[in-house]
Amino acid sequence: MDFTSRKLSLSILFSVLVSLSWSQNFEGTIIDQTNSPQFGIIVQCGDKKTLTDELGKFQIPCNKGPLIIYGNEIDTLVYILNGVVAPQPIIRVQTSQSMEEVEIRSNRLHYFDIGFIPPIKGVQIATGTNTLIETERQGGAKSSANPRELFAKVPGLNIWESDGAGIQMGVGGRGLSPNRAANFNTRQNGYDISADALGYPESYYTPPLEALRAIEIIRGSASLQYGTQFGGLMNFIIKDPVQNSPFQFTSRNTVGNYGYFGTFNRISGTAGRFEYQAYYQLKTGNGYRPNSNFNQQQGFVQFGYHLNERNQIRLEYTRMSYLAKQPGGLTDKQFEENPRQSVRDRNWFKVDWNILALHFDSRLSKKTLLNIRAFGMLSDRYSLGYLGKISTADPGGKRDMIAGDFKNTGIEARVLQRYKLTAKQKHESAFLVGARYYRGQTSNLQGLATDGNGPDFKFNHPSEMENSDFLFPSENFAAFTDNIWFLGNRWTVNAGLRFEYIKSSAAGYYNQYAIHPLTLDTLSVSRIESSNTISRSIPLFGAGTSFKTGKYSNAYLNFCQNYRAVNFSDIRVANPNIVVDSLIKDEYGNTTELGWRGFIGKYFYTDLAVFTLFYGDKIGLAPEPNSTRKIRTNIGNALNAGVECFVEFDFLKAIRDSSKIGSSIFVNFSYIHATYISSREKSYIGKQVEYVSPIMLKSGLKIRAKNWQVQIQGSYNSAQFSDATNSKTGSGDAVIGEIPAYFVMDLSARYTFRKYFQLEAGVNNLLNSSYYTRRATAYPGPGILPSDGITIYGTLQFTIEVKR
Repeated sequence: MDFTSRKLSLSILFSVLVSLSWSQNFEGTIIDQTNSPQFGIIVQCGDKKTLTDELGKFQIPCNKGPLIIYGNEIDTLVYILNGVVAPQPIIRVQTSQSMEEVEIRSNRLHYFDIGFIPPIKGVQIATGTNTLIETERQGGAKSSANPRELFAKVPGLNIWESDGAGIQMGVGGRGLSPNRAANFNTRQNGYDISADALGYPESYYTPPLEALRAIEIIRGSASLQYGTQFGGLMNFIIKDPVQNSPFQFTSRNTVGNYGYFGTFNRISGTAGRFEYQAYYQLKTGNGYRPNSNFNQQQGFVQFGYHLNERNQIRLEYTRMSYLAKQPGGLTDKQFEENPRQSVRDRNWFKVDWNILALHFDSRLSKKTLLNIRAFGMLSDRYSLGYLGKISTADPGGKRDMIAGDFKNTGIEARVLQRYKLTAKQKHESAFLVGARYYRGQTSNLQGLATDGNGPDFKFNHPSEMENSDFLFPSENFAAFTDNIWFLGNRWTVNAGLRFEYIKSSAAGYYNQYAIHPLTLDTLSVSRIESSNTISRSIPLFGAGTSFKTGKYSNAYLNFCQNYRAVNFSDIRVANPNIVVDSLIKDEYGNTTELGWRGFIGKYFYTDLAVFTLFYGDKIGLAPEPNSTRKIRTNIGNALNAGVECFVEFDFLKAIRDSSKIGSSIFVNFSYIHATYISSREKSYIGKQVEYVSPIMLKSGLKIRAKNWQVQIQGSYNSAQFSDATNSKTGSGDAVIGEIPAYFVMDLSARYTFRKYFQLEAGVNNLLNSSYYTRRATAYPGPGILPSDGITIYGTLQFTIEVKR
């Protein structure tokens, strides 16, 4: 929606900041008649100028007044002078003078902490089922980043809970595997954070929830701007540096049961054209089960400089490391006896993650934006332990170790041009074009390591691996374009095209062992050399349309092609009970969605969608002929079809609009029917796709006032299967079998006092449910990985700020 072409009647809600400063600081929110925050509006006081953010909020020093809001048809203006908020006659500024700095209007929901991204935002186009999770407004366990609470309002997401501290995030949507969010294009501030964007898109790093401003999820045709993944984009947006202060310090400290302690400390500020921020997070604990202690540390530094009014550069460095002991999996019988037990005490996992990124943003003209982002990563991860069946006791002796080393660089540039189809048209259309170059190199070693109990990540024979030694160089060039046309006042059409050139190579060897079935002695060892390079060019297309059905609602239709290259993890031998098909090939597919979203009345919001997702040449596990082992191969074609529904209603505000207390209830429901429609294994046809929970239901109630809020929510997942045979009975090693239905409740509360202090407390898994979400084939199992039981936490936050 173009600000220059539509009359907006804006109301401005202000709160005066009480501080120890020697000058006044103004904080406010700009919304329209529907209480939707207005993004990108210019606010000025004296020579200071700022823009409202996606929540319509702004902060600006103002000790002289008046406060000026630039725009057309503004009926009310409020300014602050010497700490007094008072009305002022309307001030209008000519469009040509001020509107070049106004980018877009946000359709974010004001009273709820989730909404959708505007059609045009900065240098991106967002259509279809996109979601914006406003993390700053959320309650819940932020220190441990409880994913049930974080993604509670996003339909169709299945979540793996491998640890209770939020160290690794496992999320999959619309029937896709949740394994380390590998089916999403995971980014931070617009650049890649996964191990290898195409060859190994698993993400061992997740930014601290306490550092985030929002999370963007973009699916459908607009996701082609970012990659080929079936799941679309998941972009973690770090908070911007504080604009109204040269120095602000925030500290959050959390304690919980099982020895949990977390601390998050952030400094931030702006001085003239220069802005900066840095944070450090520490999380440590003993874990829910024995042998599950962990220590994670994260750091982030960002420097930004405004070269002039049109150009800005930002430099960011991210560092994360953690060491975690892994309690291993359990058999079905062990889980029933005691889900907290552990039968592995020598398994460890270690990760070091380093990412450097440089951004350049430029306003080339009144309607043309340019963004260039260059990034590089130097990271590694180590898995150490005994990989035998969980039904077999650890015999001691030498342990297996897998070492992965990731080195990649990339650069991406995009230009967005706004234009009008006709001179009389009210809304501006937009054309986006971009290109990306990416180069990666991953090494993967698997061999024997020390026979001790500690985290000694050293190979016994580093020059001669007992299992495998591979190098995976890759190169990728992509060009993409997207266009959104506003046809009249109600109808929009968008179309996107992406071209991918992918060059993947593998060079190395692996050993095959012939084992005596009775004595388990090694009969022979065969060393198999492998060297291969595959180049492919893939064009992908997506298109969609949207029609405004009411003043604040619209219907949409989207189609998008998808593609997933064979990953290094698909061809890596991690478990001696699994072999890899030498003819394994890339996966392909497409997604179609039809939906409606918007307001019914003022305080009732709904988003309803139906979708189909075709998944061709899906990779999975199948029985190896004449063997007890499994083979990883293209097992067949699958079709996922489903319904997603999200509704939220603030009934207290609906009864009394001026009420100082809000009370909203939400329901998030999805039904997914995912089956194999063809397969090399005839018995798989018609079977349910693995790790698809057909029914997922989340519902919650939040009550909030000026200084406090309380929320409770429940999460239900119906039963799902860990493999395509749909076996309900667990196998002896617990790798195969049903994952039973489960229901979990979470409770949290927050209270802010004396402005700079905040208390948070909560209980996760309030009913102490005993359940699990995953059967692991190798690390961190193998076997059943129990989820955490009842967890209690408390957080104290305080802020110190220097005023201008």
